[in-house]
Amino acid sequence: MAPFFLLAPILLGYAVRAASPTWISLNLSVPSTISDVEINANYVDVLVGTPPQVVQLPIDLQTDAIDVYSSDCAFCPGWDFFDPSLSTTNKPNDRVLNGTNLFNGTWIYDTIGFGGIVESPDIDIGLLTVMSTNYTNFRIRNGGLGLLTNTFRKDPINRLIPRLYESGQLIDPVIGMRLDPSNPRLTIGALDPNDYEGTLNWVELEPDNGDWFKYNVFKIDGFSGRNGSLLPFDDNLLTAVDSMYFDISIPNNLTYFNNTNYTGPVFSINDTVDGYNLDPTFFQISYPCNTSSLFPNISVPHPYVDFSVHINGVSYMIDSDDNLLHQPSQFSPNGFCNVGIVSTSDKITTEPQSVLGLPFLRSVYLAYRFPTGSCPGFFGFAFPKGLNRTQAQVSQTPRATPTLSSQCLSLTRPTSTPIVSRPASPNSASGNYAVYGEDGVQVSLSGADLLVKGIWNATF
Repeated sequence: MAPFFLLAPILLGYAVRAASPTWISLNLSVPSTISDVEINANYVDVLVGTPPQVVQLPIDLQTDAIDVYSSDCAFCPGWDFFDPSLSTTNKPNDRVLNGTNLFNGTWIYDTIGFGGIVESPDIDIGLLTVMSTNYTNFRIRNGGLGLLTNTFRKDPINRLIPRLYESGQLIDPVIGMRLDPSNPRLTIGALDPNDYEGTLNWVELEPDNGDWFKYNVFKIDGFSGRNGSLLPFDDNLLTAVDSMYFDISIPNNLTYFNNTNYTGPVFSINDTVDGYNLDPTFFQISYPCNTSSLFPNISVPHPYVDFSVHINGVSYMIDSDDNLLHQPSQFSPNGFCNVGIVSTSDKITTEPQSVLGLPFLRSVYLAYRFPTGSCPGFFGFAFPKGLNRTQAQVSQTPRATPTLSSQCLSLTRPTSTPIVSRPASPNSASGNYAVYGEDGVQVSLSGADLLVKGIWNATF
């Protein structure tokens, strides 16, 4: 009988690693709606170690690090953990993690791959072994898959995606991504024309600055609302994308909300100002969206958030339901839904001026041509195929073409599709459930089908 490590890719439903440059198309597990009460992460299957252990990791576009939770981390949240003692390719790493007594671990080297088709040895991995119950920061499940390739580090790390390309395993140095719930995909090594429509709108990334609080910054034309005119901010706003951020930040969100030419008509009642509720502490805006005790005998119409991002002459509409308009939660007033348009914090004195989070990324197709040689990085934007966009929207063309297009953006159109179609982990399945003590509030809960069901057979 063959050793387990030879059978593992077959047992897991994966193909054998390709011997020539290829690409891969991966299923993603994404939340059905954006929630104010949990991490809205987008998960992809990653193979870690030898034999491979399948770990669903959340995609992070603002780091280059890959983190996994150790199997002996008692309070690390999630459902997939990595046991380094079972991996024959695990190696010690002298890099220091710089953690605390609440959040800590070690760096290791190990093999990482996708679907048994592409893999690279000796990738730097942060192995988290300590996460205290007193740790109050984001408790992201399972770890993280950093897809950046060019962050500031005094001591460079072995990054997975560049290693795959440098070793000749990928056709092109590109990543394609759609995070909308209708057909979420991640492609590595090529851009699948079945994932998007319209002209790819390429913009060159700005040289990263160590003082900025986000990476991979680029310039946009601005933002518009109902009337289509740009909000009165500076031209060429420096902007970043962030796959772990559930809002869109702009220089001042009241510039949008205080002008009905941008918002359009908003349902108004006596307890609100101009039809919305303002949290004076966080400047979070909420729209009336739900029947509650605040609105007796009033039928509250379903609100719509009219908002678009303009990039290189192309307007990208941001979907309202389950994106800009969040579900009611304990973080929104009773009967209201938070709107995912916020002000960039005035405590942040550096660039960028705006951040495009999940409402944007769930409404567009994103391509990332990562830097190689003399080619800088580029983001490309298009419209997700089948996402109910009008012909007028899809037929828009970019205002300008990057100077280095012929040198850096002559990409190969794939002719075959090595799709890894392993079903999403049952632990990532989610549904909407009521919250005790919160009338009308529904939140998504991952892995609810795995909870032990109570049997109510008591007699009184």
